[in-house]
Amino acid sequence: MFTRQFICAFALALAASTALRGAEADPHAAAAMTILRAHCFSCHNAEKKRGQLDLTSREAAIKGGENGPALKPGKASDSPLVKLLAPGADPHMPPKKQLPDKLIATLRGWVDAGAPWDAGVLKLLTRETKADELKALPASYTPVLAVALAPDGKRLASARGNQLLIHPLTATNSLPATTLAGARDAIQSIAWSADGRWLAAGEFRRVLLYDAKTLQPFGTLDKPLTGRATAIAFTPDGNTLAVADSPGGAPGLVHLWKMGDEKPFASWVAHNDSILDLKVSANGKLLATGSADKLARVWNLATQKEVAKLEGHTSYVQAVAFGKDDAELATGGADKEIKIWDIANQEKKSAFQNRSAAVTSLHWTPGGTNLLTVAEDGTASTITDIKRHNGEQSSAPGTERKLSSIGDVLYAVTATSDAKTVFAGCHDGSVYVWAAGKAAAKLEAK
Repeated sequence: MFTRQFICAFALALAASTALRGAEADPHAAAAMTILRAHCFSCHNAEKKRGQLDLTSREAAIKGGENGPALKPGKASDSPLVKLLAPGADPHMPPKKQLPDKLIATLRGWVDAGAPWDAGVLKLLTRETKADELKALPASYTPVLAVALAPDGKRLASARGNQLLIHPLTATNSLPATTLAGARDAIQSIAWSADGRWLAAGEFRRVLLYDAKTLQPFGTLDKPLTGRATAIAFTPDGNTLAVADSPGGAPGLVHLWKMGDEKPFASWVAHNDSILDLKVSANGKLLATGSADKLARVWNLATQKEVAKLEGHTSYVQAVAFGKDDAELATGGADKEIKIWDIANQEKKSAFQNRSAAVTSLHWTPGGTNLLTVAEDGTASTITDIKRHNGEQSSAPGTERKLSSIGDVLYAVTATSDAKTVFAGCHDGSVYVWAAGKAAAKLEAK
């Protein structure tokens, strides 16, 4: 299982490698290159050799630094490159954070397989890839990274690889989906406008716009996007679209577009790393962002000024959701925690800790009655009756009802306003539905 940030970076590397080099890239090597570049190269490169160690080539990693070889191909248990990633390792790498278990397992498997190096993937990850160089993703890459329910509740949009699917929702959920073409890269974000006019989908350096009624292409938003449109959201009046622009390994930006304009009317650096989620409050006054820099922030949409900086997660903040009266914000992280914040006081009011896996997505129903959550281990839950705590939390933070587990990564969640029907996007390419307490069923894709 992997964090959404890793999946997206890996998809870009694998798809670009396939498109530009004309052959299927080794997914194991591509995954390892993506992890090394994201977490190791900033301190261990030819110019900045911390500990006299350069990890940017296989030869340099095998040669090692002042403490000897870092990489021993075929022997992960003897390779400091892997050993120092474990919790409690001394010294510990990376110094200020703990990599998720699944990323460590990926590197361990790669080293045991002989540490095959893919310099081509590294080159693609570091060069400025042009949008028109990207072609179709590998056929095997079909995770559903985003789902969004239309305002009238009659259709669900899902992103399956680079396909945008529109599912008609009926009593039996048996009708096949309509596929909208146009995306070249993995679609990572979807949004319907509340007025029923627009449907938007975010991919690499582009947001695709469709007429929500006819599903016909309307146009694209591209400049000045420099990275992946990892999250998008309309204001309640449907006149403004907020876009999270996340170049890999660089600060994450937010752009605000007036619908009908070619360029954003406002742009700013919101985080020091990729933005993994973004939501607009129900009253249209606030914007919340969650980032790989472990922070959640709340912004005044009219002035683009920071309203709150929420610190407390120890890993990526992968999900944000506004609660009752837009006074509270829920955040979910790769640290396996959900936190509830008082926005005005910038204080944590409650927390759901010791969860089974990293939290990948949150959805709070109108009025703040039900908080839906999904995780990397395939679990989905509905949380109600959230209790607010002053000081140290000693009692249960709320009532949690677990839905049937899928057993594969769930990336995205949404629900009807009464939370009686829940939809989640899965790594296996399916959209799962929980209705009226029943076991999960799949929406038909074709």
